Amino acid sequence: MRRLAATFFSLAMLFAGPASSQELTVDGEQAVRSVRLLVAGFIQPGFERFADDAELAAIATDELCEDPGERTLDAARAAFRESALALSRVEFLRTGPLIQENRLERLLFWPDRRGIALRQVQGVIGSGDESVTDAANLPAKSVALQGFTTLEFLLFGTGSDDLASEAGHRCLFARAVARNIHAIAVELNAAWQDKDGYATLWSNPGEENPIFRNADEVVSELLSIPAEAFEIIRDQRLKPMLPEDGKANPKRALFWRSGISLEFVDAAFEALRSYYETAGISDILPEDESWLARSIEFEFNNAEATLARLNMPVEEVLANEERVKDLDYLVILTQSLQSLFGQQVTAALGLSVGFSSLDGD
Repeated sequence: MRRLAATFFSLAMLFAGPASSQELTVDGEQAVRSVRLLVAGFIQPGFERFADDAELAAIATDELCEDPGERTLDAARAAFRESALALSRVEFLRTGPLIQENRLERLLFWPDRRGIALRQVQGVIGSGDESVTDAANLPAKSVALQGFTTLEFLLFGTGSDDLASEAGHRCLFARAVARNIHAIAVELNAAWQDKDGYATLWSNPGEENPIFRNADEVVSELLSIPAEAFEIIRDQRLKPMLPEDGKANPKRALFWRSGISLEFVDAAFEALRSYYETAGISDILPEDESWLARSIEFEFNNAEATLARLNMPVEEVLANEERVKDLDYLVILTQSLQSLFGQQVTAALGLSVGFSSLDGD
C-alpha cells in the first residue's frame, strides 16, 4: 500500500499545475549564495575527484600495458569502474566547461542507437591503426573513439581477456583513451577552478556579465540542470533497459559490459541529491511553498529505497519480474522529480520553465 501511495503521489506531482500563480521574485543574495555554495561544496570537489579517478585509471592502464597479467587487468577494470562512477556524479552538469569543446561527447558518446562507436572501435582494432595508440592524436578523431564507451569495450568487450597475456595494439589503444579521458578531466577541473571562468560568471550576475544578467537567470540555470538530468536518466539510462515487446535486452543499457549500468544511475541520483542539498535550494523557496522541499525529499527517499533493491547486474534485474517493476517505478520517480524542479519550483519562484537542450532530440 505504501508503494502504491507513493506512485499516486509521484503521478500527482507530475501532472499537477503550477504551484502558484502569484508573481514572485527571486532573492538575489540568496540565489548567489546558493550557487557559490554549490560550486565550492559540490561542483569543484566533484570535478577534482573525477580528475583524480581518471588519473588512477590512466595509471592502471599504463601498468597493464607494461606488465600484462590477470592482476593488472583486474586493476585496470576496477579503475575504469571507479572513474566512470566519478563521471556519473558530474556529467549531468551540462553547463559551462562540460559542454564546451565537445568535452561531454568526447567523454561519453551516448546514446549511440546506431552502434557507431562499436563499429568504429572494432574497425580500428581490425585495421591495427597505429595512430590511436598516441593520446595526442585522439582529440582530432571521432568523438566515438575518445571516451568511456570505447575504453569499456577495450577492457571488457570481446577479446579483452587477451590483455592479460599480451600488450599489443588493443592495450596501447586503451592506454591512449584512458590518458585522453584524464586530459579532459584535468581541463574540466581547471576550468571550474578558474577565478575568471564560468563559476565566477554564474555566481556574479550583473549588467556586465555576458551570461547571467540577474538573479532570475542564475536560479533558472540552477534548476534547469537537475530537471534535465532526470530527463536524461529516464530516457537514456532507464528506458533502454526496460523490456520491449515483452523481450528484455540488457545490452541496450549503458555500461552493461562492465556491469555498472545501475551503479551509474545510483551514483547520479546520489549526486543530484547532494547537488540539491548543497545548494540549499529549499532556502530559496517562499515560506508558503516549503511543501515542495518536502516533496523533493520524499521522492529522493523513494528513489534511494528503490535503487537499493536494484543493486545487481542489469541481467539479473531483467530476469526478475519484481525488479522490473522497480525499474518502471524509478521511471515514474524521474518524471516526478523532473516536474518538481523544472515546473513546480520554477513556478513557485515566478520563473518560466527553462529550455531543455534535449528538446527535439
